[in-house]
Amino acid sequence: MALPSYDDIHLPLLKLIVNHRIHSIKTAEQMLAQTFELTDEELKEKHKSGIREFFYQVTLSTIRQIEAGLIFPRFIPFKTTDTARQLLAKKPKKITNRDIDELIKRRKNLKAQKEEELARQALLNSYDEYLQELKTLNETYFERVTGLVLSKVCNTDFLSNVEITPPSNDGGIDGIIHLGESDESKVYFEAKCYTDGIISRKLVQQFSGALDPYDGIVGYYVTTVKFTKRAKEYVDSIKKVKRYKDIRLIDGHRLVELIFKYNLENEVIPIKQ
Repeated sequence: MALPSYDDIHLPLLKLIVNHRIHSIKTAEQMLAQTFELTDEELKEKHKSGIREFFYQVTLSTIRQIEAGLIFPRFIPFKTTDTARQLLAKKPKKITNRDIDELIKRRKNLKAQKEEELARQALLNSYDEYLQELKTLNETYFERVTGLVLSKVCNTDFLSNVEITPPSNDGGIDGIIHLGESDESKVYFEAKCYTDGIISRKLVQQFSGALDPYDGIVGYYVTTVKFTKRAKEYVDSIKKVKRYKDIRLIDGHRLVELIFKYNLENEVIPIKQ
């Protein structure tokens, strides 16, 4: 018979490794030659590289199955993976090159996802460290940091268009962003720098009420901690009432994300020193 195709070799090779202690490609070639009942003449056929064609096929099948996650790399004797055993349990009639390609693609995608998750976790860790630094800022400076970040969010100039209200008797408003000449174009914000705790619905309601004397519609509540579920539900509910009011909540982690998004991380922290 003629030499088998690669599609014919993958499954017998995998079963061979499961059922026997295979220490080398040469041993696998010899045993598979018996499986396929190859003649001496067929085994002497040469690949264009100069090595024997069947040996080349078995070698390439082994390499491809390692890439597909079916055979462990650098194991002597060769050893199959859990993925291989799960595949064989389905009793396939053949493992094709297309099957191998799909397994390789899936494995690469999983690797990319893991690398992305590790990178994301590393970024979150760096955000956590930075957030701890933010929590050490004094309230006055934190108000300026908030104004700086929100000026980027609103795409306006901090120095000319952001007003920080006086430290006392500010009416519950820490800053105003002037996006135009009219009162309707003003954006108000409250900035609270806490080392721990949580921002309740009551505090957000108080900020919402502080907008009323100004006929304010849009406001940001920015903090270094988190908001309660009820606080979030409250800002959703007031968007549905007749007099629409848009309160936007920025917690500590979101604040750090914005600082890094606008490349402010080295500008924000050193200013306090």
